Amino acid sequence: MQAAEFVFAEKGVDKATLREITGRANVNLAAVSYYFGSKSDLTLAVFSQLSTRLNKQRLVDLEDCLARAKAAKCPPELKAILEIFIRPYVDTGESGRLFARLVMQHRIAPTDLTRAIIKRHFDPMAKRFIEAISLACPHLEPNDFFWRYAFMIGTVVYSVADLSIRDRTAQLSEGKIDAGNARDFRDAMVNFLIGGMMGAREVQAPVSKARSRRLAATS
Repeated sequence: MQAAEFVFAEKGVDKATLREITGRANVNLAAVSYYFGSKSDLTLAVFSQLSTRLNKQRLVDLEDCLARAKAAKCPPELKAILEIFIRPYVDTGESGRLFARLVMQHRIAPTDLTRAIIKRHFDPMAKRFIEAISLACPHLEPNDFFWRYAFMIGTVVYSVADLSIRDRTAQLSEGKIDAGNARDFRDAMVNFLIGGMMGAREVQAPVSKARSRRLAATS
């Protein structure tokens, strides 16, 4: 399973072969059939283990954050919640990239496999994070956060799963931004997500000076 997780993260699930996985694990090809049944069953086992490990720690950290806020009799800090949310994606190396690719694969081409994983390991966690974020932003309608959570997921998984985005950022900034700096990458993502979560429900279009004069003249 460790070998499969490495190969999946390196090549993606579709391109990974059982021969590569068993070769890295130094076991016979038949071991997959004996212990798991098929590549799909092995994939489910790997993703279940990975999701359990990363989401469990994420929920522990979230509950600790909420408990400290409750003890202090104040709303939880949105920044702290978002940092906890993205931590498994940005602080766990190849496992984080595989984690992101799993979610992206489900978004683009959902299968029975990804549906089972999302339902089992992600839906309960997602609902808890939505509750926590709504506590941190009491000025907004609670239902808004279902959309905002979905948009947040898209931002995070795309940015983590597609490594070319960092090269693109460096290119657009003409080298001013060190896209390989993990801390800068994480901080920039958190700041962007804070703006998305805290933003007003409706953004008013700017009024031109000419229109302002016309409105003033008719008022």
